[in-house]
Amino acid sequence: MNSKDALEISREVAESVRKAVIKIAGKKESGETVGIGKDGTPTKKIDKIAEDVAVSILKNYDVVIVSEEAGVLGEGDIYVALDPIDGTFNATRGIPIYSLSLCFSKGNLGSAFFGYVMNLATGDEYYAMNGKSFKNGEKIEVSKTEDVGDCDAIFYYPYKDYGFKRLRIYGSAALELCFVAEGAMDCFVDVRKGKGEGFLRIYDVAAGVLIAENAGAKVTDIYGRDVRGKKFSMEERLTLVVANPELHRKLLELIG
Repeated sequence: MNSKDALEISREVAESVRKAVIKIAGKKESGETVGIGKDGTPTKKIDKIAEDVAVSILKNYDVVIVSEEAGVLGEGDIYVALDPIDGTFNATRGIPIYSLSLCFSKGNLGSAFFGYVMNLATGDEYYAMNGKSFKNGEKIEVSKTEDVGDCDAIFYYPYKDYGFKRLRIYGSAALELCFVAEGAMDCFVDVRKGKGEGFLRIYDVAAGVLIAENAGAKVTDIYGRDVRGKKFSMEERLTLVVANPELHRKLLELIG
């Protein structure tokens, strides 16, 4: 499987999932709890609908699916980190910032060769392939903002005033990383420790990380360590600092 194949598969999955969830997004029934996912968190009805559609397509290919609700499924040399709905709260409330995220890899972030994120509310698609990143087919790049005082930041969760120009939290890490990749926001930082290594899960951010990196961002954890060794597994957790190289350096100093 190559990047072109992965793009075609991702578009098939995204279009099918969007068609299924757009009918229920924002309605009370979308937020009904229908079970507990393999990650140990409640599965909402809209999550289940999205995952069932996505998995039904991905199962036609020789891939290992690592997904929030269903866990690890399938066999093959290619791993697919899948988040059928990233931003479930937004989706159930009708807030138009929730996404589908797919990342194709040989088993970890370092071997990822294709990442795809679609804003399911708007249909905007982001993807990374062949060392570049795109939004709706147009090449994108991170901002050149270098000063913290000029920085429009996405930050989970600041415990003091860092002096950013603006601070935002949109509730969909996959899309938020794409906002950084296209230069709409200057950085993404998540300092939450969760179970020690971080709060974010690999399927939340794998595609967004690749898209941001290919758009010129430097990506590490909050200690400045490379995250490319992070595995496509249910157990993996991470923190993140994502920005252009100079701003990234200053952010590490700021939160250190």
